[in-house]
Amino acid sequence: MRSPRRPFLAVPTALAASALAAGLVLSVPPSTAAAAVSSSGKQIAALALANVGKQACSTNSLGGKAFDSSCTGNGGQPEYWCADFARWVWQHNGVEDTAWLTAAAGSFYTYGLQYGTLTATPAVGDAAVFNYAGGGSAEHVAIVTAVKANGQIVTASGDWGGQSGSEAKFASTSSVVLNSPSYVGAVGSWPGTMGMTLSGFVAPVGALVHPVSGRTLLGSTGTLSGTTVLESPNGIFSLGLTPTGQLVEIAGGRTVWTPQATSTSGTSGSPGVAGDELVMQTDGDLVLETPPATAGGTPTIYWTSQTGGHTTGTFHLAIFDNGRVAVLADGRPLWSATPVTNVLANNTVLPKGQALISANGLYVLYMQRDGNVVEYTAGLALWWTDTANHPGARLMLRQNGRLVVIGAGGKVLWSSRVAGGDGTAVASLNNDSSLSVLAGTKVLWTSATSGAWASLRAPAEALSPPPREAS
Repeated sequence: MRSPRRPFLAVPTALAASALAAGLVLSVPPSTAAAAVSSSGKQIAALALANVGKQACSTNSLGGKAFDSSCTGNGGQPEYWCADFARWVWQHNGVEDTAWLTAAAGSFYTYGLQYGTLTATPAVGDAAVFNYAGGGSAEHVAIVTAVKANGQIVTASGDWGGQSGSEAKFASTSSVVLNSPSYVGAVGSWPGTMGMTLSGFVAPVGALVHPVSGRTLLGSTGTLSGTTVLESPNGIFSLGLTPTGQLVEIAGGRTVWTPQATSTSGTSGSPGVAGDELVMQTDGDLVLETPPATAGGTPTIYWTSQTGGHTTGTFHLAIFDNGRVAVLADGRPLWSATPVTNVLANNTVLPKGQALISANGLYVLYMQRDGNVVEYTAGLALWWTDTANHPGARLMLRQNGRLVVIGAGGKVLWSSRVAGGDGTAVASLNNDSSLSVLAGTKVLWTSATSGAWASLRAPAEALSPPPREAS
């Protein structure tokens, strides 16, 4: 068994980014993962396996006692130590910046967000995070020791199988185990071997593991056309071309960014035409153009990042988990655009099927088609308005500053009940997961103090947990 933690109900992922078209998603490892490699994923796995059977206060395979603070972190007694073990394994393989990691399993997830190495594709040496609940809180972390051709993985877990009772009793009787049998390494699945939902994989910075999809890139000479789309690693943001040739970024069911195009003829605001392409040129310029009708002709340019003219360097177009789109030269930004996705303006409606997304890309507030407004992170529900079974309802920030869910015929199904701002208030989904209504710097209302926020009940649209696979 795993370490006991604060329970919550896992729900199916409710929001996937609306892709503009089915197509190719290109990805390469972040530049940090290619720098001065100190070890490999296989070496990380070997060290984890060398300690199978060890306990919180055992002499570890390197001759020291315990795994970081596993033996004493609970007021001098053993603490829940799955993260201690995973951090110790990474530290002793030269993984960079492990100071970001703590005894909390969720710190591995936030490490992945910090360094762009959070991925849905497992590799040997990765940390596998389970039951991530947002805000840096997770139930378990393990080390991936094998990835099989059939998509199944094997993990080594610290702090597994302890006796029930106090934290000290569980942690002092648990051990490092090889989780068996192997299980499908699919993010969002509920492997019976683990008894938890798999939330994601985190690759270690400075160690050679493959693959790592921390950010999604379009390389020099790469082209986006009507049949391809560039998607952020977390799957929330999609960049591509509409059927009429307009370059748009979509998240939460709505357009969150589009450039103000200027054609070579001087006409501003051109939407483009069918058949347009987005080209990452070898001189560093990102160009939206209509290819010439004949070989050797001149393309019609509708928009450019104005970053061309370089004779050296490697250039990429990147899209990050927070929706930021950037042109990179050897990993350094030449140009970028970050969409505003976390704000609902005054006297504005969020229709069904659309969402607000926090600036860090971690939290999504979704206006569900069943009428419920639900905030998710990693497929888990954090807060909701409890207004399901009202299809067609919509979320609105009224001019008086009240945030309301309005059903058929204009009936108010839910309200924040607090007014203010005299037409200036906005609703904001914040990086700490709270939803707030603000008038300038004054907080009129916040979900952090509402009753539903603390209840951790599943919303009506997601009462059933994912199906459990046979163990």
